[in-house]
Amino acid sequence: MVTVPHACAKNFEALMILQPLAPGVAWRPRAIFALLLGYLALFGVLVGAQGVLWAEIIRALTLSKAQFGAAQLLGPLLSVGLLMVGAQLVHWFGKKTLAITALFLLAASNALLALAGDLSMLIVALLLTGAGAALLETAANSATLDWEQLTGRSVMNLLHAGFSAGAVLGAFAAGLMLGQGLGYPVVLFALAGLCGVVLLFSLPARFPPADTAAQESPGPLATLRLLFSQRAMLILAALCVMGVVGESVANLWSVIYLRELGADALLGGAAFALFNGAMFAGRMMNAWVVRRWSVRVSLLLSGAGLVLANVLLAGGLWFAVAAFMLMGLAVAGIVPTVLSAGARLAPGRSALVTGGIMSVAYTGFIVIPPVTGWVADSISLRAALLTVGLSGVAVLALARRLRV
Repeated sequence: MVTVPHACAKNFEALMILQPLAPGVAWRPRAIFALLLGYLALFGVLVGAQGVLWAEIIRALTLSKAQFGAAQLLGPLLSVGLLMVGAQLVHWFGKKTLAITALFLLAASNALLALAGDLSMLIVALLLTGAGAALLETAANSATLDWEQLTGRSVMNLLHAGFSAGAVLGAFAAGLMLGQGLGYPVVLFALAGLCGVVLLFSLPARFPPADTAAQESPGPLATLRLLFSQRAMLILAALCVMGVVGESVANLWSVIYLRELGADALLGGAAFALFNGAMFAGRMMNAWVVRRWSVRVSLLLSGAGLVLANVLLAGGLWFAVAAFMLMGLAVAGIVPTVLSAGARLAPGRSALVTGGIMSVAYTGFIVIPPVTGWVADSISLRAALLTVGLSGVAVLALARRLRV
């Protein structure tokens, strides 16, 4: 473990010495890296804060767990559709335009969620969130893959660690604001304002130029063709789905589960922040694991961690807190590792890789919320969380078959 800080220092050192690739390249690597890191950190703040707020929102709108879970699948459904055509949208409008549109949609969704007084308004807010999330995923991840290919340096784990750091900040801030007696609408309006600030910083930015090796129009079926072009690409997409299972469970149900076990709002928020803090640490360590050993070893460790986390969830309150921390460590490296591996299989096609893999991954956000909600209402939330262990077993099986 003592080598991890050295690995992180190497990443930052590399960023500090980067220079533009050629005099004619009109983009600034360090500036765009900071902006992309800001996108992922903002996304993390939104997810972290909302993860703490869901228990309050469910109570305010008097929703059952099944209703809440069913409503949560609508946003990811829209996200999958947008991610599937993400490469086409990039071809038409460019990554910067998608990013700015995404920030506007996310600001609007948080404002509407603050004003929601019934299930129908919640659904509209979640649809806006789904659209914004898909466009931001496409723009930020594909631009990061372009950045990696142009500079020859791997930073995907580092940028996704920014997401986790943002989620820690968002969870702590939301828990603190609730603990001070502020209502959840105040937190949501603050999040909407934060999206607006990042949007303003995006306006003068110049994104990295895409690889010109694949600039032809991708066409509506190009994403599917890419996914089915190689067996390894399908395995990577399936692994991404399994990684999303753990994230989805923790983001939606961790605070609710801990509250059922007797935690107050502050402890629930702190535990959710610890989950995301563990994800931050896991992503920093994962970059070193992949370099030191391999993608396969990284994914096998993730699968084993998810299985063990599921065992700990069956204990009491503090075992559950430890379980969510371990879950954060386990799922941390799956998505960034898979995206970077996919980009190596299809160089110069960053938007297609991002759209294809993440559209499949988002099926986890579609399936898991309603399934866990239905099982929680029918049996118990503890029983519903068994999906985490099952996803760990699947990660172990898929990683053993992966050759990249």
